Formats: sequence, structure tokens, C-alpha cells
Amino acid sequence: MSDLCLPRYLTLLLMLVMMVPSAYAQRYQFTPSDRVDSLIAEMTLEEKVGQMTQVTLTAIAADGPRESGRVNLDPDKLREAILTYHVGSLFNVIDEALSLDGWRNLISEIQDVATRESRLGIPIIYGVDAVHGHNYLREGTIFPHNHGLAATFNRNLARRAGEVTGDEVLAAGTPWNFAPVLDVGRSAPWPRFYETFGEDVYVTSEMGREVIVGMQRSGRVAATMKHYLGYSAPDVPRDRAPANLTERQIREHFLPPFQKAIDAGAMTIMVNSGDIDAEPVHASRYWLTDVLRDELGFEGVIVSDWEDVIFLHTRHKIAPTLKDAVRMSVEAGLDMSMTPSDYDFAVYLAELVREGIIPESRIDESVRRILKLKEDLGLFDNAYPDTAAPELVATEASREAARLAARESITLLSNDGVLPLDRGARVLVTGPAASSLSALAGGWSYIWQGHDDALFPQGTPTFIDAVRTMASDVTYVAGADFSEEIDIDAAARAAADVDVAVIAVGESGYAEWMGDIRDLTLPDAQLRLIEAVQATGTPTVIVLAQGRPRIIHPYADQANAVVMAYWPGTEGAHAIADVLYGEYSPSGKLPFTYPRHPNALDTYDYKFNQDFGSPSYERTTGLLDPQYEFGHGLSYTTFAYDQLLVPSSVPAGGAFEVAVRVTNTGDRPGREAVLVFSRQHYASLVPYMQRLRAFDKIELQPGESTVVRFQLSTDDLRFATRDGRMVLEPGMFDIMVGGLTATFEVVE
Repeated sequence: MSDLCLPRYLTLLLMLVMMVPSAYAQRYQFTPSDRVDSLIAEMTLEEKVGQMTQVTLTAIAADGPRESGRVNLDPDKLREAILTYHVGSLFNVIDEALSLDGWRNLISEIQDVATRESRLGIPIIYGVDAVHGHNYLREGTIFPHNHGLAATFNRNLARRAGEVTGDEVLAAGTPWNFAPVLDVGRSAPWPRFYETFGEDVYVTSEMGREVIVGMQRSGRVAATMKHYLGYSAPDVPRDRAPANLTERQIREHFLPPFQKAIDAGAMTIMVNSGDIDAEPVHASRYWLTDVLRDELGFEGVIVSDWEDVIFLHTRHKIAPTLKDAVRMSVEAGLDMSMTPSDYDFAVYLAELVREGIIPESRIDESVRRILKLKEDLGLFDNAYPDTAAPELVATEASREAARLAARESITLLSNDGVLPLDRGARVLVTGPAASSLSALAGGWSYIWQGHDDALFPQGTPTFIDAVRTMASDVTYVAGADFSEEIDIDAAARAAADVDVAVIAVGESGYAEWMGDIRDLTLPDAQLRLIEAVQATGTPTVIVLAQGRPRIIHPYADQANAVVMAYWPGTEGAHAIADVLYGEYSPSGKLPFTYPRHPNALDTYDYKFNQDFGSPSYERTTGLLDPQYEFGHGLSYTTFAYDQLLVPSSVPAGGAFEVAVRVTNTGDRPGREAVLVFSRQHYASLVPYMQRLRAFDKIELQPGESTVVRFQLSTDDLRFATRDGRMVLEPGMFDIMVGGLTATFEVVE
């Protein structure tokens, strides 16, 4: 049954629930606390610097083999961490996800020592990277990664993903979640591209805010904005590489999502591991204090990423000693160091205070924030997992939310009518993504790299499993794995005897620098498989399951249909099959520009003079000729836009409405993401060709029309000057929606 046939009252009920304001859907404000102040007055210097230290689970785990899904702790190492070095936070997993009982037993054993054996009884705050659902919980609900979630252009789904994730990390006793990623994906080859909401700052800001509000709705879970700042635009597309960004670029593209997240109540923030213009962000007083604290008004906890304080000495080479690195990071404004495997940070920080280099009052500032975070999350009142609430994990409703998100993310890039497939058609399924679970869930899935199918819950369906539930005449031939040929000739022979060949290609799981690549082109073995199957003349459908847009030219042009599945999560197999067989009409739209060639990595909001020689406002068919444009996505129905209305003029500083009528002109229900773009005709700095200013997701029955209205402000039309000021310059502007253009003037 298609979700488009879901009773309207359920859809309305979901919308009403999403409209209920959350207590944390507002700026997180640090408020004085007698309990915190009393604790700080009692604490020794060693207890204070310990609170600023975060170590990984490996540092306290027992050596030797361990039971799958559980971690045994070394009692001596645990007490050394908490009772000797007074660490304030632990994080991470060892090798693989834990079961719900495994997490609860682990957290309870840690909190027993922290709350019952330590002098002051201060609880530990435990953190995890639950970046697309609680992916380090064996029973956890796994959603599409952010680049797929963004393709839904559905704020409600983003909030629901945050809610489910928040429920499950809380149930496991790990209330500090290092998510969501608010980096804007301006570099398609970058290995963490899939963790972003795509290339647009507005989409990132909106979807990131919704995830945070959902995740923190209970008031007992802390979301983490990461990675502040400019991490996703390195000079070379490798993880943790340097970035040379101007103040203008940062304020135009990278800072706004963090401002919106702060306004939405995000309680913590993680710092970029790289550097901006040769200044590591985790040693930058300008970015951490002057901008983040004083300008953006962030009052929560600032934590480093893995080993980054050490890297100031060993990688960045700006600190002659590790002790210098500790001094630089704390003077810049860091509250907590993810050390992650030793206690040198705490030792050196205490020495710096005793030597009079760092005042103890500066330490008190960070400790006050850390303890207040623990208090606000309720850890002082109950530091233990809520074992009475197993119903929060892997519920039918949470799985359905993940499946709906996967369905709405799937983007139909091309289709000559071969889709949807007929259930009676003879179908070949081939390609490495057809039988791979890691090609559905991607990195950060049950294991850091997400590449071990054996760790997925038993019974998790692959794509070929899901197709076999839809039709009986299905042939499977592997053809190739992700980098090597297997039996391409056999796949071609099988293709010659079927009605349609579905070729599932893409990427297996990877995370962080392990995903660095030298060539964005899909590996040769997969391209040869596509070529061999297409050479048979049988109609082909290419399904792309991948963490970034891999180059598939010219095979995409020759395919009868191309479907972008992103990394849709553990519900993704059925979601893809639902779309291919017409159980669900696709509604996803690309949240990034899909390049046609390896060096053609333009983003949709390129500059007028970027396409040299073209005086036209419109994208040419010359160098700026992507495989698929930002916002592109087809459906099994069609939508027509007309009656675009904007005021003829708007005063600077004023608000205005954009209205457009959208009609479902096809013969089946469908959802449509309505995207509103603007462009300025002339400005003192070269203007962008277009910028996304608003979006909404609507549902229409066949023949149904609706007027979609957007409330905008001239503040939305501002741009950053060379010195980083956001300004509005009056003049002529265009609004573009669904192929329509209307012109208006902003007047003084």
C-alpha cells in the first residue's frame, strides 16, 4: 500500500504533532545553578581539569576477547579514569555496536563508580556518534544519511528522525549525541559529504534545525552541532585537510547553519579538526570566543574532535610541545578535549594553572558549563539508563518513520517510461549494491566504517531480497563487486534474456579519511558491468547507492532510468523496491549538483561570470553542464506551476509573500518539493546566479491544485561583503519557482 494512500487524518495528526512547540526549540541559555556553584567551590584543581577531559571507551575496557554486543570493563582502568583523573566524559564504542542491554550494563557500571565512589559523586556524561539514527545500537533505527534526508525537502521527516534518534540514545543511557553535521557539502569528493545536508546553506540550516529540535525534545538529550567551522570545504577534497576561506565565504555559506542551530537550542558544539587560512579552529580565539560566544551567543559546551589538541603539536605544527597545545586550545575557548586515550591534557592543564599561565577562573568557566549541561540533562538526579522504557527502541512507528524517510529521499533522475516496473516483467538484478547491506546504510553503521555486513541485524533485507518480494521472475547475477569484476559476461548473458536489467552500483560503507579517493568516477569494474549490460539492448535501470555523486557519464545518458538512492538506511531496500515497482511515487530532489565530469564540480549557486562567454541568466549547455542539477527529481505523476505572484516592489527591511499555484496534472497522487530561488540583477560584488530562499513539501491528488505561499523578508536577500558584514543592496531581483520567473524591486 502506498504511503500516498495514508488516510489524510493521520497525515494531519502528524503535522499537528510537529507544530507543538518544544521546550528546547529555543536558544539554550546558561542559567546560574546553586548546585553547580557549590560543586565548583568544593572541587580541587585536579577534579576541575578532569571534567574537561574526555576519553574513549577503549581506555577503560578490559583486554582480551569480548562478547559480541557487549564490552567488559577493566575495574582498575575505570577507577583510574574516574577516581584518579576525574574524567568528566566517556564516549565511543569498541569495534562494533552494542545491544541495548550491553549499553545499559556498561553505562550503569560506569555511573556506579562515578556517582557512588567518587568524592563528589559527579556523574559521567557519555557521548556517541548516532549520526543517522542510533547506529551504534544493535536494535537501533537507522535512517538515511543526511544527504538523503535532505533530498526529502521535508522538515517533518527531519524532525522525526531527530526524535527517534533522541529516544534511542536516551534509552541506551548515552544522552550526548555527536550529531547533526552542519557542514555544508561544497566539495562532492569529500569523504564526509554524505554526512552533510548537501551543498546549500539554507537546506542545511533548515534540516539541521529540525533534527536538533526533534533530538532534544525530551530535554534529556544534548545534540552537537559539528564541525564548527568550514570543515567541509578543504583546499583538497580529503578529510581534515586545510581550508583557505575568506570571511565572506564563511559568513555566506558556513556560519548560518550554526547560528540557526544555536537559536534552536543546540546544547553543545564540536570543533573542526582542520584549519582556516592556516589557523586551526580549535586554537582560534577569534572563531571560538569572539564569533561563537560573543557574536552568535552560544552558551553551551565546546568539545574538540578526536585527538585534535594533540594534533596542534603533531600535525598542525603550531605548538612546540603538547603543553603548548593544551594552553592554546583552552585560551582559545575550548571546554572539553576529546583526548581520547590518555590523561595528558588534564595533567598539563593543571600544571598551566599552578604556573600562573592560565587562571583558575578560566577553568571554572568551562567546568561550570560542563556541570550545568549534566544538570540540565537530569544526570545529577538520575545518571542511569531508563530500563523501564524499552518501548522507545526499534518500535514499529520508528521503523515506519525510517522507511518513509527512505522512500521520500529516493530521487528519480531520469525515466523514459520503463519505470515503474511491471510485477510480471522478467527482471535481472546485478551489481555490487544489490546484495550489500553496507551499500544501503553506509558509514557509521554498527561499526565506524559501516562496511561489515555481518554486523547488521539478522534478517535485514538487501536490495535483491526486497525485489524478490515484489516479483517472482527475478534473476540475480553479481556481475562485479565495488572494485573488481566477478562475472560480467554472465550478467550480460542473463540481461539478454529478460525484459529489464536493474544495475545496482555505488559505494560500500566508509567514514572519515578512510573514504578519501583520488577519482570521483565510479570504479572501472562497475562501469564495465553497466556497459556490458547496456550493450545487450535490454532496457536498463541504474540504481545508485552511494555517499557522494560518483561520475557515471556517459552510461547515465544511455540508461532508460536512473534512480539515486543515496545511503537510505536499513529500511532502504524495501523503499527502493517500493519506488521501482510503483508502490510509492518518487518525490526526492537532489540537494546537490550531480557532476557530469570529474573536474566539473560547480555548485548550483555559481556566479554570473563563472560561465565565461555566456551573457544569459540561464544555465548554458557549455562547461556548466551537470549530469543533474540541484533540485532535480522526477515523479510518476507530473506537476504544473502557474500564477507566480510577487509584489512589484518591496521596501528594504520589509517582508513579502511569494505565491504560486501547483497542479498535479498526472493520473496518480504525488508529493512535490516546491523550491523558491532568487537572484539579484546587479550588486557591488558579483552576485550568485541563484540562491535557494524557501521550500515546502506538498501532496496533491490527480487533478488537484493548491496555492503554495512563502513568507520572505528582504533580509533573506542579503549577501556578505569582503569584511563579512551581511548587507542588502536595493535593486532588481528575480524570484524563480518551477520554471517561472517574476521580477520585483527592493527600494530604499
